[in-house]
Amino acid sequence: MSQTRKGTLKGLHKDKRGAVLVEFAIAFMPLMITFSAFVQLQQMATARIVVKHATIVGGRAAAVISNKNKNTPDAKDADNVDEVKKGVMSALGPWKGKMSNVDVKIDDTSTCDDPYGMVSVTVTADYKCSVPFSNLFMCGAGKTHAFKPMIARFPHQGARYQDGDGAKACKVGE
Repeated sequence: MSQTRKGTLKGLHKDKRGAVLVEFAIAFMPLMITFSAFVQLQQMATARIVVKHATIVGGRAAAVISNKNKNTPDAKDADNVDEVKKGVMSALGPWKGKMSNVDVKIDDTSTCDDPYGMVSVTVTADYKCSVPFSNLFMCGAGKTHAFKPMIARFPHQGARYQDGDGAKACKVGE
């Protein structure tokens, strides 16, 4: 039996069967990881564009409905961040399932003297990487990629009119 084993081991280096399978396995993994990395990169770029779009939608919504400074008559006196966040989440569409830690901040600089001051909306979000093989390389061990805060600025759509008693709380020049 030891003779057979020795003979088999001696002739093993001459046996070329299975060499193609080993070469395929060696070449396949780097190619698969590279392809997966391109797919993950494309998804991250698309998610960034979607978050930027959601930021613009949130900025437009805040410019219309923000009334933290009570300079829009007959409107609810609040910054309405919940409604703006709903708009941002709606604008994320099917990508909202791939996002985590979505945060919306509103900075309304409009006043009674300047009801058309700028309203800024800042959105931060983390993208959950999901492509096999490349999610660890592209997004780290936490498998998330944090986008830089995205900002959209619009002039406040305040009004200088009085409808009933709505404008008594905020008059121009006071």
